[in-house]
Amino acid sequence: MLWHAYVDETGDRGWTRRAPETPIGTRAGSSEHFSMGAIIVPDGYQTAVLDRWDEVALEIGRNPGDVIHWINIRSHAQRLYLAQTVAGFDQAFVAAVVFSKWDTPNVNANGVQQPEYLYNWLLRMIVERLSWFARDRGDTIKLTFGQVRGLDPRKLHDYLTRLRGLDTTIAWEALHLPPRIDTPANRRMLQVADTVCGTLSSAFEWDNFGNVETRYLEALRPRLWIRNGNLSSYGLKVNPCPHPRHGWLTEFCARR
Repeated sequence: MLWHAYVDETGDRGWTRRAPETPIGTRAGSSEHFSMGAIIVPDGYQTAVLDRWDEVALEIGRNPGDVIHWINIRSHAQRLYLAQTVAGFDQAFVAAVVFSKWDTPNVNANGVQQPEYLYNWLLRMIVERLSWFARDRGDTIKLTFGQVRGLDPRKLHDYLTRLRGLDTTIAWEALHLPPRIDTPANRRMLQVADTVCGTLSSAFEWDNFGNVETRYLEALRPRLWIRNGNLSSYGLKVNPCPHPRHGWLTEFCARR
């Protein structure tokens, strides 16, 4: 059986930390997290997903075919509805990796502060999990990545080629390579992946007033991939875990 994974990212790759004296409500500094999220669907299921996506576009005041970006959906009710819509795709799975920049030890020693390295590190972790998902089922999976502004698509292909020469836990035999790289406008399933990433950003990234919103990720929870009763190593891989500043995460991952 062939599966498809559509992968997007959220957060930036910068390392300028918000100064303590920054006034409340002021946007400043880089994101504190960088994350990747994937929506995984069986071959052919995209039609049902995108038909429903067109219906949802109308329901939230857009037109069918409009590009739906989480960042442009300002209403809490509409964001929650998008997350609930993704949760309703009962043949789909979600896998995500979240990296907390200033809570992960030895980031300087490991060179993670280089923007390309940070992207590659998360790329490796998400590809690992997607390959395991397909391998466990005796299937294969085809990967489509959202195009990243400022990142030459050839670098992604080059990095995956280099990874094949390293000792990794990636199940290469389960991957249908090379991956595709496209935009949400051209490859509309990437809009669904963008919504997945939006739930991650809202749950982990503090806003300018120091708050997070976990209800979107909570709504999406039925779709998160759980393997052998384990969520935190598979469907929601967070580094570090437990997260020292998000106490809700331990209970979220332990819940059955």
